[in-house]
Amino acid sequence: MTDRGPSDAQTPHDPNPYAPDSRADLHDGHAESRPFTPYENVPGAAAPPPPMTGPQPTLPYGPGTYGPGTQGTSSPYGQEPYGTGAFGVAQPPAGPPPAPPGTGGPSSNGGGRGRGPLWIALIAILALVAGVVGGVIGVVATRDSTSSSSTDVVAAGSPSARVTTQPPAKPGSVQDVAARTLPAVVSILVTVGRESGSGSGVVLNSDGTILTNNHVVSAGGSTPAQEVLVSFSDGTVSKARVIGTDPTSDIAVIKTEKTGLTPIPIGTSDNLSVGQDVIAIGSPLGLEGTVTTGIISALNRPVSTSGADGSTESVIDAIQTDAAINPGNSGGALVNASGALIGINTAIATLGASEGSSGSIGLGFAIPIDQAMRVANQLIKGEKVTRASLGVNVRPSTDATQPGALVASVVRGGSAAQAGIPEGALITAVDDRKIPSSEALVASIRSHAPGDTVKITYTDRGRQQTATVKLGSS
Repeated sequence: MTDRGPSDAQTPHDPNPYAPDSRADLHDGHAESRPFTPYENVPGAAAPPPPMTGPQPTLPYGPGTYGPGTQGTSSPYGQEPYGTGAFGVAQPPAGPPPAPPGTGGPSSNGGGRGRGPLWIALIAILALVAGVVGGVIGVVATRDSTSSSSTDVVAAGSPSARVTTQPPAKPGSVQDVAARTLPAVVSILVTVGRESGSGSGVVLNSDGTILTNNHVVSAGGSTPAQEVLVSFSDGTVSKARVIGTDPTSDIAVIKTEKTGLTPIPIGTSDNLSVGQDVIAIGSPLGLEGTVTTGIISALNRPVSTSGADGSTESVIDAIQTDAAINPGNSGGALVNASGALIGINTAIATLGASEGSSGSIGLGFAIPIDQAMRVANQLIKGEKVTRASLGVNVRPSTDATQPGALVASVVRGGSAAQAGIPEGALITAVDDRKIPSSEALVASIRSHAPGDTVKITYTDRGRQQTATVKLGSS
């Protein structure tokens, strides 16, 4: 309970002796009277009239007749002028004061009846009328400011005008893509023994087939999750089962009990461009339906992901993006400006908690959709997952001035052996793609399908050579 202070009605206070009380100023519509104090003598002026005898005249006044007095200032009336403050302090007339009626005081025509009380009364009446008019204007202004038509006073387009409509989504805008894509992106919660984890996924078919990462459904372990729950954009939740996983490519497929889902449009990743606009959608830190934007920062980026024990689980020929990706985005969608799926968000680079940042630093990575769908289709069909193979074992170059992948051994009967690539050769390119490291060679070969033909550039004993190789499978 919040303590309250005493209300105004409960707080004792003394009335301001200088402020007029509207209940005391007017009685039955007539002005209250106060005793009149004669002027003091003014040097050089005519002598004041003799003191009055008998009843004293009265000075009418009303609200707003005089401004507030200044403490310590001598008043021509022998007291502090006061009033509501609506008008300035009235100045005394020059010369001697007007004589009270019947005293024969000086006048403008050199004699006759004085007119002092008359003009003072007129000022009082005018001030009273002005106060009433001001009060009426104030009431009207206040009433207008609280009426339902007050917005009519504000000019259209002015800074104060309230705009309640939202601009429509333009085709291809983030707003448009998000509205169309969000129903096809789900949040996944898994339980493996005593471990639990969460991630994202994308709907491939209306029958409930969903594509995600292997490390999402295994919760960082080596086996698929025992319990899988899928949360949809409409707020419903459904159980799911794991159809298949491939740790090497970090791809998994699950299927929910809910059907009639909205599938995501499948794009392609073989014609992407650096600088292209992209949108990432997923459930970072469990925040379902989060949309972030960015560009493709790089293509064919070799990225090694590590397991819980620190071992290398997969090497991805990744799409790099600066769209914000955080834990929980894994398995979510990376789409282009048309809303087509071009990648599966899977990894981020961080500085680590010791460096003060374990979340997104603008370095996110996604599995190209062409590679992901090749594996996913095999899992859906229940087939063994196969991947392209060059038939060599490689290690980093020993010479820093000559980057490449050094062939440590050649598999007998493999693709490299058939093409005549010898042990000890330094592979420097695959087709037109430069190979600066052994990981880059692995990522490049895995981006192809078994049976694809590639051109391998290598150096052997200081001589550069090329070989055309038909990739095998493993």
